[in-house]
Amino acid sequence: MPITGAADLPWPPLAAFLLLFDLAAIATLTALGGQTLGKMAAGIRVVGLDGGPVPVSRAVARTVLSVLSALPAGLGFVGSLARSRRAGHDWLAGTRVVRAVP
Repeated sequence: MPITGAADLPWPPLAAFLLLFDLAAIATLTALGGQTLGKMAAGIRVVGLDGGPVPVSRAVARTVLSVLSALPAGLGFVGSLARSRRAGHDWLAGTRVVRAVP
């Protein structure tokens, strides 16, 4: 297909595929090492409440819930400013964000 034919593709399925691909990549990176590329750059990582690695099920839950946290004007992220530094999706998924040890 020539690049000019890309405009003829139906955009809803393409957008859905790209969204699912992005969410899967974030959940996978979180489960494997607790860090996405952005978290690596910021020097933070996601861990379980016990400080251990995040199981795949919790990584997927945290990723999906983080999208829901952003929907109501980002109100789900207000908790990250509190003393606990845990956003709404961290509370629900049983995770927390800590400084990454180099």
